[in-house]
Amino acid sequence: MTRSVKILFVLVFFVLSGFYLYVLNLTRHPHMSMTFKMYYLDQSIHFWSRNQTLAYIPGTEMSLVPFRERCFYLSRVGWDIPEKDGSGTLFSGDGGLLFTLHSEPGVLTLLSNFNTLSDHTELTISVGKAWSKTFTFDKAGPQHLSTQIPAGIFTADPETPNYVTLHSNHIMKFQSFNFTRAE
Repeated sequence: MTRSVKILFVLVFFVLSGFYLYVLNLTRHPHMSMTFKMYYLDQSIHFWSRNQTLAYIPGTEMSLVPFRERCFYLSRVGWDIPEKDGSGTLFSGDGGLLFTLHSEPGVLTLLSNFNTLSDHTELTISVGKAWSKTFTFDKAGPQHLSTQIPAGIFTADPETPNYVTLHSNHIMKFQSFNFTRAE
């Protein structure tokens, strides 16, 4: 082998070594959006947000009816895909809603429309260990829920998602959620 081929071989070896060390460093310290991490790595959100954000503005309706436009705030567990007939999204067991807020919302009123598919359905809604409330619906059919969530429960940080936990003893079909500012 000539001297120039040996130098070229050593140079290629060092360039490739540097590249692979850079790639290894990226795996230790990845630079990605929060939604990318939550969808692909943590697998905590149900649908990919094409806007790359989970930002929620209080008063905006989270519709779970459209088949093509999916709600990006749903956790991966507990939820099914929206029904094609537009009747809502099935929920069973444990799950929740994940979203970020850019400012402290104060007291919020949670509004929700859904159908209970069985008699004596219980729904527990909680935010961490700070707040929890259980509702009982004696008859199957369309339901409307309205409850206040105290101030200071949610985190106002665009990099820290809030998680509203839902637990139900029977299958339910949700049409919408809305967190409005209490008057």
